Amino acid sequence: MERLMHETRETFTALMIASCLAAGVGGAVFYTLGPDGWLVDRVRAALLDPNISTLAALTAVICMLALAKRLLDRHAHSSSLNNLLVGAVGLGGFVILLQGVRTVFS
Repeated sequence: MERLMHETRETFTALMIASCLAAGVGGAVFYTLGPDGWLVDRVRAALLDPNISTLAALTAVICMLALAKRLLDRHAHSSSLNNLLVGAVGLGGFVILLQGVRTVFS
């Protein structure tokens, strides 16, 4: 009986520590990345500047194209089609960015 009580106490303690840790980390993440979190407010404030938002959009397009190219190049038998697809998507993204820049400056 003594052994059962000891194991129960250890299990309960471990579960309480794990739940407190999860609640603490979850709360910190929510207050940082939540709808009213400080990081989200900083990003929103930075993206209101047209120069930074254009740079961020261009960076995001380049990163997505690099990731798509990396994923598509795993299969080497259709490399020219992959290059054409990535080029077309890149050109479309560049046109969208130019339209956004034109809208901001006009």
